[in-house]
Amino acid sequence: MPDLREATLLHLAPHAGTSGVGDHADDFVAAVTPHLGEVVELRHGPPRGDSIRDVLRFRRRVRAAVKARQGRTVIVHAELSGGAIAPLWACAGLTGVRRSATFHDAPRPVWYPYLTRGLSRIRLMSYAVHRPLNWLTIRLERRLMRHVDLFALSDEGVDSMQRLRMGRSQHVSHLLVAERPAIAPAGDRPNAVGLFGHVYTGKGFEKLHQLRAALDPDIVLRVAGRGTEALPNVDGVEVLGAVEGSAEDEFFASIRVLLLPYDRRYVYGMEAFPASSVLMRAVSYVTPSVSLAVTNLVSAAAAGATIAVEGDATALARAAAELVGDPAAMDRAVKDLQAFADTQTADSAVQPFLRVWSA
Repeated sequence: MPDLREATLLHLAPHAGTSGVGDHADDFVAAVTPHLGEVVELRHGPPRGDSIRDVLRFRRRVRAAVKARQGRTVIVHAELSGGAIAPLWACAGLTGVRRSATFHDAPRPVWYPYLTRGLSRIRLMSYAVHRPLNWLTIRLERRLMRHVDLFALSDEGVDSMQRLRMGRSQHVSHLLVAERPAIAPAGDRPNAVGLFGHVYTGKGFEKLHQLRAALDPDIVLRVAGRGTEALPNVDGVEVLGAVEGSAEDEFFASIRVLLLPYDRRYVYGMEAFPASSVLMRAVSYVTPSVSLAVTNLVSAAAAGATIAVEGDATALARAAAELVGDPAAMDRAVKDLQAFADTQTADSAVQPFLRVWSA
C-alpha cells in the first residue's frame, strides 16, 4: 500500500478559465494537494483546441514528468471530457504508474477521440471520421481504459460506465462547491432569472425565445458565460458575455433563480451523463435553480441541489416565475441548497480518489 505522502500526482486537465472542467481542476488540486507529497499540474487546451502537434507535445511532457520521477510512486490522473483529446492520448500506453481518470461526460472518456483543432473546423468531416468508426472507437476506448481506475461525478455516470464495461474499476465522487464571496440573499436580489455557462449543444441557449415568451414581462432574463456574446439577439434578453472574477459575482447577485433548460444528450445514439459545473456554481452562490428533469439532474433535485420540472422550456420558465414570486418557496429552496452544500465538502470529494490511489 503506497504512502500518498511520498507519492507524486501528475494531474492532467484543461487550462484554467477555458472550460468548466478546467475550473473544476483548480478546486480539485487545492483539495487533494495536502494529502500528497507532490502535485504537478500539466495543463492542455480546451475541447477542440489541440492540434496533432499539441497532442504529441503534451504526450511527451507527461512521459518526461514520469521519467523524471523514477523511483517514486507516481499517479497520473486525467480530467477527461468531450472533445478534449490530449490527455486521452497522453495516458495511452503509460506503464509503471498508477492511472486514473474522471469522466466528466460519462460513460465515455472524450466521445470524439480524433477531434483535433483542424478537424473540428469542418463539421461534416468530423462526422465522417467519427460516425462510421463509432463502435470500433468504443472498443478502442475500452482497451485504452482497461488498466485505468475511473471516476464519475454522479451515480448515473458510474452505472453507465459499468454497463459499457469501461475501466478497471468505477467509483463515484462529486464536483466541489467552490468558495465564492457572499452576495445578497436570493430573495433580496433583482426580479430576474438567468442562464449561465459555456455555450454548446444541449445547454438550452437555443431556447431563449421560448423561455422569454413564457416569463412574466416584469421578470428580467439575463444570460452570461463563454460564447454567449455570439448568441442571436432576442428582445427582452440581456446578454453579458463571458464573466470572470467580480463580474461573475455581480451576475449571480443580479438574479434570483438560475435556469437549467438542459436536454438529454445523445452522441451517435448513446446517452451521455455530463456533470453540471454550472449547477454547482449556482450552489456556490446559494442561488436556487430550476432544471428540466433529465439525466442526473433528477437525482440532484432529490438531493436538494435544484428543482426539477417535467416538460419543456415553457414549463421550466413558468416554474421559475412561480418560484421568483413566492418568498416562502424561495426560502425553502435556499435552505435545501444550504443543506445540500453541507454534504458536498472537499473531503468527501477527494476521499474516493485517495482510497483508490492508496489501495
